[in-house]
Amino acid sequence: MSDVTVIGSGAMGSALVEVLAASGAEVMVWNRTGTKAEALSGPRVRVARSVADALTSSPLTIVSVSDHEVAKTLVEAAGVGLGGRAVASTSPVDPDQAKSLNTVVTAAGGHYLDLAIPRSDGQVRAGAGVFLVSGDRAAYDANRELFDRVGAATYVDAAPGAAYVGGLAVVLAYLPMAVGLLQGLHICRQHDVPLEWFEPTALDFYSFQIRSLLDQVTGRIDPSAGDEGSVDAMAEWAAELAVSLRAMGLDAGMFDALRRLFAAASHAGHGGADWTSIAEIQLLDVTPSRQ
Repeated sequence: MSDVTVIGSGAMGSALVEVLAASGAEVMVWNRTGTKAEALSGPRVRVARSVADALTSSPLTIVSVSDHEVAKTLVEAAGVGLGGRAVASTSPVDPDQAKSLNTVVTAAGGHYLDLAIPRSDGQVRAGAGVFLVSGDRAAYDANRELFDRVGAATYVDAAPGAAYVGGLAVVLAYLPMAVGLLQGLHICRQHDVPLEWFEPTALDFYSFQIRSLLDQVTGRIDPSAGDEGSVDAMAEWAAELAVSLRAMGLDAGMFDALRRLFAAASHAGHGGADWTSIAEIQLLDVTPSRQ
């Protein structure tokens, strides 16, 4: 028996195999293209002969393939009893897809887990993986030590799909923030503004703002005590930022999109509402303002 099996030898699957083996775990690996699995073999890594062999060789199998339908097909087609083993899928899923895969795994006598990994394969290889897990709590508890060897594991909820939905919710803000920071750095360089102050100032500013916003929207502080501004005020601010970026030769598309979002809410009669309610305002039947 191995400690853990990984099905799939793509970027993330390979990273998981390498870091698990480096942690001292005995790893079984299977991939549709056998040469990719063979390339990972070593003193602690063995190659499974088949998916059935892979699924029954360890108490935990991590399925790291392109999508949920592929994962589901692999488990169904193997046609083996899982005998209480856990199957954790890293594929993006919505709750209905997760429930479908959960049904397949439990029908075979296993325990299903969603495994969302909101970090890159390079970060996983460096031992800095973050794993959000949902599904069977007992299966999570039984295998948590393996996750903790290669990163930080957090149990989200028993509902299938909750880990991926939760991971999406957490990472959603990253790309706009990252683009904004990169544009800010470019502006400083463009105008010969020294950069020594930028990192500590950005860390202080965003740490404070994120904590304050989360405290407000989760009800830990009285929303009326904040001064975040109205939907209309945010539409004006986004428009001003877009003008400033264009004046400096940068693409302002991200801020144009934000202005349209707030302007549409205003057009629907919510201009005076606190801007933090923006995600709750239903705009599906409203034509965004073109002003």
